[in-house]
Amino acid sequence: MRRLVASAVALLLAATGCGAAGPGDRADAAGCVTDYAEGRDYFPDKSTVVESELWDISYHNSYKTITLADTENVGGPDLKYVLYQCGTPQPEATGDLAGALFVQVPVTNVAVTSFNALAMVDRLGKNNTITGLSGQLLGNAAKDKWYAGVVEAAGKPVSIGEYTELDKEAVLGLKNQVVLMSGFGKGFDDISTARAAGMPGVSVSNRLERHALASAEWIKMVAAFYNEEAAANAEFDGIKAKYDEVVSTVSGKIADRKAGYLCVAAERGCEFFHGHGAETLVGRLLTQLGVGNVFAPDNPGPNGQPYDFEKAVGTAADADFFIVYDPMAMTRATLDGDPRTKQFKPFRDNNFIAGVDENFEECRAKSYVDVDVLVRDFAIGLAPDLFPRARGTCFVRAS
Repeated sequence: MRRLVASAVALLLAATGCGAAGPGDRADAAGCVTDYAEGRDYFPDKSTVVESELWDISYHNSYKTITLADTENVGGPDLKYVLYQCGTPQPEATGDLAGALFVQVPVTNVAVTSFNALAMVDRLGKNNTITGLSGQLLGNAAKDKWYAGVVEAAGKPVSIGEYTELDKEAVLGLKNQVVLMSGFGKGFDDISTARAAGMPGVSVSNRLERHALASAEWIKMVAAFYNEEAAANAEFDGIKAKYDEVVSTVSGKIADRKAGYLCVAAERGCEFFHGHGAETLVGRLLTQLGVGNVFAPDNPGPNGQPYDFEKAVGTAADADFFIVYDPMAMTRATLDGDPRTKQFKPFRDNNFIAGVDENFEECRAKSYVDVDVLVRDFAIGLAPDLFPRARGTCFVRAS
């Protein structure tokens, strides 16, 4: 009976925004503890990192610590975020916590420049906490209904600039508790620049994970700032179950396919082709599906590499299927304008899939979170007979 009562209390607290309070605790309307007791566990819901290779989380009664690889400064010290429950003392910035970013949780005032992070905040139902967005994300609201809905739910978020050119006055004026930023990896300094300027930049570097489910698991990291571990755990479990079902459906049935994942549109930075090898997230996804990757040889980069015409012909001559990560209309225009592309069988036979035009921007934000949708779209394209009458969500077959 005591367990049932405790569970009921936890559910009530979660429903009123007080999810961090444990049994017997009191919390105010903002979810802040009002009767702090040292040694008491204020995080009844916890997450465990299973898939990710880049971050981890630990719980310490009144605060939790997120540690993640600094992908901008490879080989340097890890990034560390200390999330302490509202109404409890802020831990001292000494020892293992020295140099960490301290954030009071649950956060209620955030800015976002990462489209992947925006998809996670949306999936957690926390758009009303967004007070600032990058100009790019705000601009997408004018051309995409999903972005428009996010902006509407956020109220009136203001522009805080772009990536390494954040508007410090805007961020500090909004009193943002965190700025959720894309961790693009080596060669970039977005988060480093923000932190050096005194802004609370948080790296959401899920796209640098080596595996699709590891990328999706970052929803747990973002959720920890909201004390929404239970919701994030449920979301991830659902994604994983659907992902595993697709892999099981096609396992051993498409091993004869030779595919390539590439972009072709010059408007999106592709001089001719840009193909992904075996070491990219999608490259590993193709491997998991049991498909041959024509761009795998001599292509070890985590984001693939460019191919001029001569190199593309020599590399992708045996491909029978392409996945093009440009919108379909842009892909069609590129193929129609460059007769050289007809030398590739997938383009000649219309045996390829490309991005759905009407929700391309939404899918661009969500694909590395909703990896169950991503793998299903790929599987439908590669083996339509295994998914009768099914149509892709973010990628569709050429007609």
